[in-house]
Amino acid sequence: MDGNILDDPARLQAERDAADREYNDALTRLDAAIQRLSESFPHPPPSPDERQVTPLNALWKVMPTTDGSLKRRLAALVQRAVTPLFEQQQAFNSAVVDHINRNVQVGRETQAAIASTLAVLRDTTAELVRFQSLLVRFLQQITPYVDTRDRHVAGHLRGLSGAINAVADELMKRSEALVARDRRREGEVSDLARRVDEMRARLDELAGALRTAGHSS
Repeated sequence: MDGNILDDPARLQAERDAADREYNDALTRLDAAIQRLSESFPHPPPSPDERQVTPLNALWKVMPTTDGSLKRRLAALVQRAVTPLFEQQQAFNSAVVDHINRNVQVGRETQAAIASTLAVLRDTTAELVRFQSLLVRFLQQITPYVDTRDRHVAGHLRGLSGAINAVADELMKRSEALVARDRRREGEVSDLARRVDEMRARLDELAGALRTAGHSS
């Protein structure tokens, strides 16, 4: 990445704001897409109607029964005439009752299977809705978490910057003190050199005066 971009706070802030808007928009769309558990969730079908099963099992036989009286003999004559019809009807009744009896258990198991499937489906849907809600809540915590981390790092950087500034200030003070001391020493040396020069001039004057006095004598 270009170093100029990293050094441009306004551009960095604009990019951060744009990223925040895109993240918040995506989070809003995700929140709107959370499934809702329908209030009109289907109910299992009712149990099979078995109210007539017991009477059917008791009434399917249609063959007449008689005693040994004249009535019995007359009934026997009638019975021989209608027996084929009764037998056909009884065979039909037997088949119907057998079919109903066989399907009673099938109906029970079918109703129980549908009820169990709907319960599992409802529970699974509820768990999916709960997971989606937790996912959105988790994503909502990312930005505060990142901001907290940023503030934490920024705090450390500020502390480090303060320590560096303090060290720099101390070094600057010591440097200034050394410069001032060097300047004082330079002044002292210059003053000493000036005094030496003055002493040399005086000595030269004194030597000249002694030479002049020697010649005069």
